[in-house]
Amino acid sequence: MSDDGDDGPWASDGAAADFGPFAADAEAARAYLVSTRGGAPFLSGADTRLLHGWLSSGVRLGAIVRAIDAVSRKRIASRVRAPLSLASCRAEVVKQSRRPSAAARRVAQRDEFAAGAPPAPEALDPLYAAALAEVRALPPGDAEARAERACNIGRRFYDEAFDLLDREAWLAAAGEALADNRELYADTEWGAICEAWARDALRRRYPALTATRIWEEFACGVD
Repeated sequence: MSDDGDDGPWASDGAAADFGPFAADAEAARAYLVSTRGGAPFLSGADTRLLHGWLSSGVRLGAIVRAIDAVSRKRIASRVRAPLSLASCRAEVVKQSRRPSAAARRVAQRDEFAAGAPPAPEALDPLYAAALAEVRALPPGDAEARAERACNIGRRFYDEAFDLLDREAWLAAAGEALADNRELYADTEWGAICEAWARDALRRRYPALTATRIWEEFACGVD
């Protein structure tokens, strides 16, 4: 996040992005959203303002990233055309803030591997093991702070893992999985929904580093 007045990754429409003391949480939320959906690495102006409002009113980072997990799964299952955004997570953020345990377990129960995804490269297994070891090695302390650090480790793994995939094969598998609904999408939308499917399939293949699993493991914000 830039400190020199440049909006950097925040808003494509020039919306202000001065998050002050919430800057680290804002960047973590932005990065997690982008890692989950793919596509543009910045937030819209509306999402930037929404995120600022959440954080400044006391909404915890954990509720936001768990909501991203939950809504992403629902939208892929429902074949929603529009890209995932923070605005689309609004209702789920409220649920996660008020009663996170049921919502977290609901997502965790759907971590089965997405049918039809190609095999993952052999290099991903040791990369996954190393990320899990890094999480386990986090020093003791505040549970929420540790969960946030673990979530960043997880996001980094998913980004690196996605870059190592046979992109053509995974996107082709996405196209096959979504073929029955192809007519719902314009050509300009098709690539984005296929990438979202592939990223979700990767998370299902390696589920322990999703925000939902991490917050549940650390018993932080989840009863």
